[in-house]
Amino acid sequence: MSSTRAGLLARLRAVRGDRGLTLAELMVTMVLMGIVGTIMINTVIQVTRTVTKAQASADSLDTSRIGMARLTKNIRSGMAIQRAGLTDLPALSSISPTQVTVYASLGTVPTKITYSINGNRELVEQWYVGNAASNPYWTFSNTPRTTVVASKIPTGSVLFTYYDSNGAPIANQTSNTEA
Repeated sequence: MSSTRAGLLARLRAVRGDRGLTLAELMVTMVLMGIVGTIMINTVIQVTRTVTKAQASADSLDTSRIGMARLTKNIRSGMAIQRAGLTDLPALSSISPTQVTVYASLGTVPTKITYSINGNRELVEQWYVGNAASNPYWTFSNTPRTTVVASKIPTGSVLFTYYDSNGAPIANQTSNTEA
């Protein structure tokens, strides 16, 4: 009986090897390959979206960090500007919740720097170079060097909050003499 079974298997293998694949086997294989291909394509698309989203988030965070570091450095280097026969200009010459102008000592020549939000919801930095009027008095150019520090500032954002020397918030957020 085992020789009959072995002979039958040998004949089936020989016949099968000669005829190739049936249409049903080919269709099942193609359907399975289509399912596997669809799963792989969806996985690749999801991974690509996740990586793109993570990269955009990291870029936004880096831009914010750089902008805040720059703004902080410039405001911390604020200095009063002496004027001939007039009261000195305070370091923070103009303030509001969405704008600040500071006179800063960032090198050999003082600069006037204004930070404000433009119509595109970008934080813009404007540098006005100091000109020696007569030592130690300074004037500032009328043409600023403009740089976008950060973009996509949310509408209605309060960027700046000002405090008095005791650390209490100033009631009038436009009073530069208290800030």
